Amino acid sequence: MIKSIQQFYEKNTGKILKRVVMQVKKGEDIGQISDGICNDLCKLGLSVMAEILEDMDDELRGSEDRKKHYEIVHKRKNSFLTRMGEVTYRRTCFRDKRTGKTEYTTDRIFGIRPHENIASDVETHMIEEALQTTYRKGGKQALIVDEELSKQTVMNYISRYGFELPEAKEEPEQRKSRIIYIEADEDHVALQEGGTAMPRLVYVHEGAEKEGAKSKRRRLKNVKYFDSMGESSTGLWERVLDYIYGKYDYESIDRIYISGDGAPWIKAGTGIIDKSRFVLDRYHLRKYLRQASSHMDVVLQDALNDAIYEADKDTVTAVLDRIIGMTEEDSKRESVMEAYRYIMNNWSGIRIYSEEREDITGCSAEGHVSHIYSSRLSSRPKGWSVRNVGNMAKLIVYSMNGGKIIDLVKYRRSMADPAKKEEGRGEPAMAARARKEFYNNVSMPVISQGKRTQLRWLLKEIRGVC
Repeated sequence: MIKSIQQFYEKNTGKILKRVVMQVKKGEDIGQISDGICNDLCKLGLSVMAEILEDMDDELRGSEDRKKHYEIVHKRKNSFLTRMGEVTYRRTCFRDKRTGKTEYTTDRIFGIRPHENIASDVETHMIEEALQTTYRKGGKQALIVDEELSKQTVMNYISRYGFELPEAKEEPEQRKSRIIYIEADEDHVALQEGGTAMPRLVYVHEGAEKEGAKSKRRRLKNVKYFDSMGESSTGLWERVLDYIYGKYDYESIDRIYISGDGAPWIKAGTGIIDKSRFVLDRYHLRKYLRQASSHMDVVLQDALNDAIYEADKDTVTAVLDRIIGMTEEDSKRESVMEAYRYIMNNWSGIRIYSEEREDITGCSAEGHVSHIYSSRLSSRPKGWSVRNVGNMAKLIVYSMNGGKIIDLVKYRRSMADPAKKEEGRGEPAMAARARKEFYNNVSMPVISQGKRTQLRWLLKEIRGVC
C-alpha cells in the first residue's frame, strides 16, 4: 500500500498538475477537472488494493505455520471488478495436507468468491439503480469510471435473488393497536412470451398520520409490505397473519379491516385472519358507479350515490333497475349490468364502510401499486420474464421495508460460501476448524517484527477477524 502511494506521488503528481494547468487554459470548468482527478485516484485505489492482496499472499506463503499444514499448489493471476475499475493481482492456491482440499486463502480472507468477478460494491449499486430505473442505467451507475456493465449482466444478477429474502428484526415488545388496516391490490405486467404477470402487494398499517407538524402530506403509520408472485392466496395471508401475531398484542386488537377492489384473493384474507372484515375500496366503487350512471341525469346519479352512502340495498337495486330500463343502447346496458353485478357481489364491503366509516381510513392500494410496482414494472412498454417480475417485486418490497441492498448482497454471497456450507459436517468440519486455528495463529514477519507500518496494522486487524 505504501509502495503504491509512493509511486503515485513520484510519477503522477506532476502529471496531474500539468493536466490541470492545461485544462484551465482550455477554459474547462472545475467539474471537468474533478473528473480527471477522480480517474487518477481510482487508478491509485486499484494499485493499493492489488498491493494489499499480494502482500497478504506473500505473508501466507512465507509463514512457518502454513508450511506445516498447507502446501503450495500454484500461483495464478485473478481479477475482479470494483466501482473504481478492475483489480488485477496474483494469489496462491494452498492444499490442506490432511484433507486434500484446496483454496485461494487470500481470496477467502477478503471475501472474493470463486467464479464471481464482480465485487459487492458494484453489485449493490447496480441493483439499487435497477430497482428505480432500468437495467441499462443500473449498469452505468454501478461504476465510477467511464465504463458500464451490460444490461444482460445486471439482469443476470437480479435473477439470483429468487430465494426468500431475510426479514428485518422486529421490535422485541409487541405493539398495541385497537384497529389494524390491511390493503391489497395487484399490478399487471406484460410478459415477453405474451400474457400478463400479476405481482400482488399487501401492506399492513395502523392508519395515517401527518409527516410533520406543518406538513399537509400524510403517511401510513408503522407500515409493513408483503409481495406475492405465483403464491397461493392462503400462503400469502398466512404470512400476513404470522406478522400480525408477532408484531402486535393480538388481544388488544378490536378489528382488522381488509380493503381492496373485491378480487377473490383479497376477500380470502377474511377467512384466515381473525377479527377481519372486508371493505370495498372507494376508488373502485366510484369507478363502477360512474360506469352505471354517467349517462343518466344528475337526479338519478345523486339518488344512487346517496343510497350507496347509506348502504340502502333496496333503493340501490331500484335505482339500478330504473337505469337499466332507461338505457336503450345494448352495449351501454351491458356495461350498466356489469356495474350492477360488481356492486351486489361486494355489498358486504359497501355495508361495512357505511356502518363503521368513522373507524375506516381511505384505501390507497391503487396508488401504492402504481408507486411501488407500476413505476418500474409496467408504466413503460417492457417485456419481462415471470422469474424476473417476481424477483424484482421481492427486491422492491425488501427495499420499501427498510432493507439495505448491501446487507442483502452480503447475505446472498454468504449463502453460497462453500466454507460455511462445510461447517458441521464430519471431517470437513474438522478441516474448517483447523483452517480457523491456522488463520488465528499464523505468524507473519511483518506483524511480529519490524516497524509499525500501516500494512502491519492492517494485517493484524485482518488476522483478528478471520
